[in-house]
Amino acid sequence: MTKATLSYPEPDDVGALQILVAGSLMPPGASDTLKTALTCLADNVLSELAACGANGSFLETSCPGNKAAALLDGKQGLLVLGGADADPSCYGQMATSDTIYGLNVEVDKFELDLMASAQAHGIPVLGICRGMQLMNVLRGGDLVQDIGSDTIHVGNDENSVMVSHLVQIADGSRLSSIYADKQISVQSAHHQAVNRVGNRLTIAAQAGDGLVEALENAGDHWMVGVQWHPEAPNASKQDFRSLIEHFLLAAGDRARSRH
Repeated sequence: MTKATLSYPEPDDVGALQILVAGSLMPPGASDTLKTALTCLADNVLSELAACGANGSFLETSCPGNKAAALLDGKQGLLVLGGADADPSCYGQMATSDTIYGLNVEVDKFELDLMASAQAHGIPVLGICRGMQLMNVLRGGDLVQDIGSDTIHVGNDENSVMVSHLVQIADGSRLSSIYADKQISVQSAHHQAVNRVGNRLTIAAQAGDGLVEALENAGDHWMVGVQWHPEAPNASKQDFRSLIEHFLLAAGDRARSRH
């Protein structure tokens, strides 16, 4: 069950919102199965943005072709996708787990630069899975490098298989204004998690085992991260639509404030 549906212009309208969708669909060492899964998830995000009247443009962050600030020019929102693990050096640690995969520190640094630039210019940010984890790193937080294979969050070793579990939405959070239900069923695929929460971020949802499932900026700037995959094929279509709509509502507010 979701909040009321919002309406947006058709994607080909002159005033359609421009959203940068960033991620790497080809992490080093990734199997074809994982690459296919990541591509499917990215396609679902772009399709949902179009269905809500926005123009989503995908950026492969392993070969961005320009500086972060330049790529955000003319964009009203930034959506950072899931993918491989973040290099622990980005949050001041050495790798201590042999389950870490797909590391590309240049991708990490670039996606962090994108989020930092969006933050500096008041551009709304939505992070999914890895995107939420990088959001936490951006604010000085760190990650659990491996939560273990015997959890409700892990489907297989490379996290290409989704598992279903419940999350509890925090009262008073932005997510509580997006979802009518206090508890929702989500699709997840991750073996890492938020450990120390970053500066001026608040926990917006948790799983039954206590893992952080969503983070939000504590200030006015719209910055929301979810650990789950709302764009997964078996996830709730209504919940995905509601999250994207509210992200676009914030992007629209930002666009109007610039005129």
